Amino acid sequence: MTNKEKISVLSLGWGVQSWTMVAMMAFDELQRADYVLHSDTTFERSTTYEFAAKMTPWLGERGVDVVTVKGKWLDVMWQQDSPSIMIPAIVKKPDGSKGQMMRQCTSNWKIAPIRRYIRERLKDHKIKIAPNVVQMMTGITTDEIQRMRDSDVQWSENVYPLIDRGMSRMDCITWLESKDLPVPHKSACTFCPYSNERTWMELKRNGGTDWDMAVQIDANLRNKRKDPAFVHPSGKPLPEAIAIPEDYGASQPSLFDDIEACDSGFCWT
Repeated sequence: MTNKEKISVLSLGWGVQSWTMVAMMAFDELQRADYVLHSDTTFERSTTYEFAAKMTPWLGERGVDVVTVKGKWLDVMWQQDSPSIMIPAIVKKPDGSKGQMMRQCTSNWKIAPIRRYIRERLKDHKIKIAPNVVQMMTGITTDEIQRMRDSDVQWSENVYPLIDRGMSRMDCITWLESKDLPVPHKSACTFCPYSNERTWMELKRNGGTDWDMAVQIDANLRNKRKDPAFVHPSGKPLPEAIAIPEDYGASQPSLFDDIEACDSGFCWT
């Protein structure tokens, strides 16, 4: 392996922004990262996995390889007898008040596995740990500039190519369409407590394995601690918390454009 002084990494969440960045690399409109990493929580929506399965080979044909990494403690979400709650679940206290659990999912499922992989590649390249030896390319656009922040480790520097280009999320969509490339659905874990109401409604309306997963994980939370926990801020079981017209025999087709997501690859970090 050729020695380098620094390496660049793209965090690929398979949402609009990060997909635009990696597609730009495939067209050589953006400097290619040394590594394109997707940190798979195993809890993404089925549409994200379908999109990744379709477009990963397309990238490979153009010389862009995607490496998928996974974090630890993913299985605890399925374990009803485990006290661990990795997500910022809503907790109902005995006095009727509500609190929120500490968020551990982003650090353990997204950031940590990517950093472990990077540190191994630094060893391969014989790069010593030093300030900013890694450029972490993250897909944040001008309409979410508030999410920009400095890295919490000295050896990694956060960079924002789409911000540098003055691109908004809509600009990304326009660019993808100009290349006849598909526009992905927003990416997020099916049961993320940070989802807004429209996200939950869409998930319930679509049904299938994504909704089933969210309902099951939500139910599992109630067996993990004395004070009941929930994924929905109402503090109700998910099927009760989310009401859609179809529940009452009506129909209401709609488009949801403001779904919360972690398209950049690092959730809300």
